[in-house]
Amino acid sequence: MSVLRGLKSDLELSLRRLLHEPAFTLVCVATLAIGIGGNTAVFTLIDRVMLEQLPVHRPSELYRLGDNNTCCVNSGLPGQFSLFSYDLYRHLKDNAPQFTELAAFAASSGGQVAVGPPDGQSPPAAFSSTFVSGNYFQMFGLQPAVGRLLQTSDDQPGATTVAVISHRLWRDRYRSTPNIAGTQVLLNGVPGVIVGVAPEKFYGEMIRPLPPDFWIPISNEPLLQPQARLVDAKASHWLYIIGRLPRGTDVGALDAQLTAHLQNWIRAALNVPAEERERIPQQTIRLASAARGVNNMRNGVAPSLRILQSIAAAVLLIACANLANLLLGRGAARRTETAVRVALGAPRGRLIRQQLIESAVLACVGGVVGLLIAYAGARAIVLMTFRGAPDVPIDPTPSLLVLAFAFVISLVTAAAFGAAPAILGSRSDPIDALRGSARTTAERATRLRQALIAIQIAVSLVLVACAGLLGRSLINLQQQNFGFSTDRRYVAYLANALGGATSEELASVYGRLRERLARIPGVEQSALALYSPMSNDNWSSPIIIEGRSAAESRNPSWSRITPGYFEATGTDLLRGRAIDERDRPGTLAVAVVNETFVKTYFPDADPIGKRFSFTGGRLAYEVVGIVRDVKYQNARRAVNPMFFLPFLQQAPPKPGDQSPVLPDRSHYPRNLVIHARTSAATLDRDVRAALGEVDRRVTVRMMMTMDEQVARNFNMDRVIARLTVVFGAIALLLACLGLYGVTAYWVARRTREIGIRVAIGATRGRVLGTVLRGALWQLGVGLAIGVPAAIGAGRLLQSQLYEVSGRDVVVLSGGVIVLALCGVAAALIPARRAASLDPISALRNE
Repeated sequence: MSVLRGLKSDLELSLRRLLHEPAFTLVCVATLAIGIGGNTAVFTLIDRVMLEQLPVHRPSELYRLGDNNTCCVNSGLPGQFSLFSYDLYRHLKDNAPQFTELAAFAASSGGQVAVGPPDGQSPPAAFSSTFVSGNYFQMFGLQPAVGRLLQTSDDQPGATTVAVISHRLWRDRYRSTPNIAGTQVLLNGVPGVIVGVAPEKFYGEMIRPLPPDFWIPISNEPLLQPQARLVDAKASHWLYIIGRLPRGTDVGALDAQLTAHLQNWIRAALNVPAEERERIPQQTIRLASAARGVNNMRNGVAPSLRILQSIAAAVLLIACANLANLLLGRGAARRTETAVRVALGAPRGRLIRQQLIESAVLACVGGVVGLLIAYAGARAIVLMTFRGAPDVPIDPTPSLLVLAFAFVISLVTAAAFGAAPAILGSRSDPIDALRGSARTTAERATRLRQALIAIQIAVSLVLVACAGLLGRSLINLQQQNFGFSTDRRYVAYLANALGGATSEELASVYGRLRERLARIPGVEQSALALYSPMSNDNWSSPIIIEGRSAAESRNPSWSRITPGYFEATGTDLLRGRAIDERDRPGTLAVAVVNETFVKTYFPDADPIGKRFSFTGGRLAYEVVGIVRDVKYQNARRAVNPMFFLPFLQQAPPKPGDQSPVLPDRSHYPRNLVIHARTSAATLDRDVRAALGEVDRRVTVRMMMTMDEQVARNFNMDRVIARLTVVFGAIALLLACLGLYGVTAYWVARRTREIGIRVAIGATRGRVLGTVLRGALWQLGVGLAIGVPAAIGAGRLLQSQLYEVSGRDVVVLSGGVIVLALCGVAAALIPARRAASLDPISALRNE
């Protein structure tokens, strides 16, 4: 009880002292709130993105087949399987009884479905969607919010087309209608029924910028996108698989069993060329924990989050050093009070405890305010990172883990900035203090404060240099030559490409669509494509150059386009001709290639007139033109070898094949590129109207400028650069305040000495120089430590930089100059005050 009463007394004393000094308390709380809030904001994202498990039943029992993030449709023998065809999924499901449930779902995160009323009178709207097996929700152990979820019976050929919608869509579009189950709709023009609503917090099996609004059984895939028919393609791998294993299952032994089943299936189901059969024993399946779902986005943002957490921790270190300086200064001012308490018998342990309690109170208040900053900061980071995404399943509200993190970091911070002042303050000699000297303790405190200032300056230089490197890298990324023009150019993403037109209808639909788009006021050129520049999409297939062996085949990127595409995107034609109206079914199959394709396949020959074909393809394409290199996906990487094919040219049916010709899905465009002299809003409205006139089933998922499409590729780079600049500015400000505080304290402690010097003839310049020398010495020591530390930090950042060295002399020199100028300015204020001292007033005050 006596201990508790003592703690209560110390707490009350700390609160009275802090309330008695509101300015000091406000500065301390604000500094702590920034440091703790920044760290908590980043940790909130780490918790939500990296640590949080799926909101499903017993997530620890979930395992994924494969641990690669390959997307979205692949073929061939990759070695380690992470994507699976529908036939392979069923084979594994039938031969792996260890799983209580084994479910599959589309790997693509950009699925779209056009949803309209059953009468078809109103134009449909585009929504995100994904195909899943019938036991998908059962495997996760979920219960519906309304109606029912998908069942195994829904995922059978000939079953009624059904769908489950997200809780967000039910709330926002259907206004939480309780009788939503049974609502009839058209899904890509196919009659379907909404059977239920998913649980509120369930966003799917992975974090993505646009979670699914519709979950549809895989068996409906041929109906909703007949141009793809991936369900029937044994060699097309497009599904991820997650299963539930009972506790205690030997995962290693199951890996071996699944690998054996995989290899047996390849031998029996796939027509593997003789030269490839020796690779079959190398094909494997590795199980990975799926408690946190599929790691697509998680793996992508993990390096950036680690950088942000390191930067935030550095700012907190500077804040702690700054607060320790404040407390040391205040402790020096209280040395007489402390000496009296010691002389009256106060134990030194009690004095240290009181100081630590006061530090803990400051840290806890700063932590509470920091939580508010953390919430706003985490929300801002999410909005910046997923720029343009209407719904991101990342809740910035602090979880219990985040609250615990904030509490722990507050206590650690209190100990970090409170321990040294508490220990030094308790060592006051009563006799010396009462005589007015306390020279030894004051000198120790001063040396410690100077050391803390040097640390602040060093860490600040590291942050300023990192901000410069990341900012310059971002500028290089954004201002590089992408190979195409963005001026007055727009891209529309189609949700239901050409409404699923048949092979015979393609030419007619293309013609009507181009004719109608050309009549839109202000449109100078429009074209369709599988994907557009910097859309982060990529189709790749192995090809064989005519006259060369199959062993020389490679996998370049490729796309299909309509006439006018290169003009619409502002891509320069270097030689030959572009794809035009001549390239129709039955004419010479042609291709246009980029510069890298020429350098890769024809380094010493003229490519015009050369021919190539897809591996196993029945159509050879003749190169008729060469265009400039254009970046289509990763802005940091070199341009891929790439070729472009006409949309309407397709391989003829196999001899004797009486089935209707179904063109592969590459003949159905996903992007519409437009060069127009009009506003984005007007063009969006006119394009939607034009598409609706041609076919109501063709809908626009979204439209944006090409500038915006390019900008979205650098969302994470932009976030890191901006936050580093903000943190660097805060660190610079704190370091300058610390240098100012130490210099001002030195001047205040030597007021009598300075007054005497001035009285016996010391000039103003000499006093100014004396004060500045001490401040500049601390500044120089900090910079001497900070320069090698900044070089080391630049080396660690190198993987995140683009066309800038982590040891960039200009950036490092700029950081040194900025910090030196700010430091001199901070020290100059108390130095000028010292030089202006009136000796009579100084001696009288002393």
